[in-house]
Amino acid sequence: MKWVLIILICLLVLILLLIFMKLRIKVDILHNEENNHIKIKMMVLFGLISYTYNVPFVKVDEENLSLVVKSETEAGSSAEKTTTSEQKTRITPHDVMEKVRQAKEFLEHVVNLRGIMKRFINSITIHKLEWNSSFGLGDAAQTGMATGVLWSLKGSIVGILAHYMRLKTKPVLAITPHFLENVVRTKVICIFSFRIGHAILGGLRVVKYWKSTKGGKQHVRTSNSGLNDNSYGKFEAND
Repeated sequence: MKWVLIILICLLVLILLLIFMKLRIKVDILHNEENNHIKIKMMVLFGLISYTYNVPFVKVDEENLSLVVKSETEAGSSAEKTTTSEQKTRITPHDVMEKVRQAKEFLEHVVNLRGIMKRFINSITIHKLEWNSSFGLGDAAQTGMATGVLWSLKGSIVGILAHYMRLKTKPVLAITPHFLENVVRTKVICIFSFRIGHAILGGLRVVKYWKSTKGGKQHVRTSNSGLNDNSYGKFEAND
């Protein structure tokens, strides 16, 4: 009986640690003439445990009208990393349409999904945001006008992020115009974090408000009624 109590206490401590633990995500996007990649690195326990997903390039297969995505994953601790073998995935127009259909069905089956997503997004903290771009259309006048539009676009995106999320540092934005060249280069580095408990609550809310059809009528699952609108506040005290 004593061992059972110890195991239960250990499980409770692990669950509490998981709920209050922060998941930090680093997104690295690079596009230039020589290299294109999107790298997403997820870290917990101050980076002691990490998982990296890397999409180095996307190739167009004109013969089969599809996209070939080459991906690479790394998982392990900061002291020792285990790299999996590279994997190639072929994405066809049918696959894209099927994903769109599934996304539409998901949106139709969740009540107040916008509110659920807004609560979760409000819990995200941005620790670093750098967005550097080099841009040119080969014509000075057109490049100048396009640069102004790009500055406006970047400002709008940062404004939206600042409105819905919490910015810990000032974003670093830069645009270098090339008035006599045709060039498009960009590099984005964004580091953000959120508590795993917030993601769990969001998932439970989706289950709670999932609509199921029975006898031609739609019913909303209302179990887990303890998940009220103030549940996120329980995790904010330690932020």
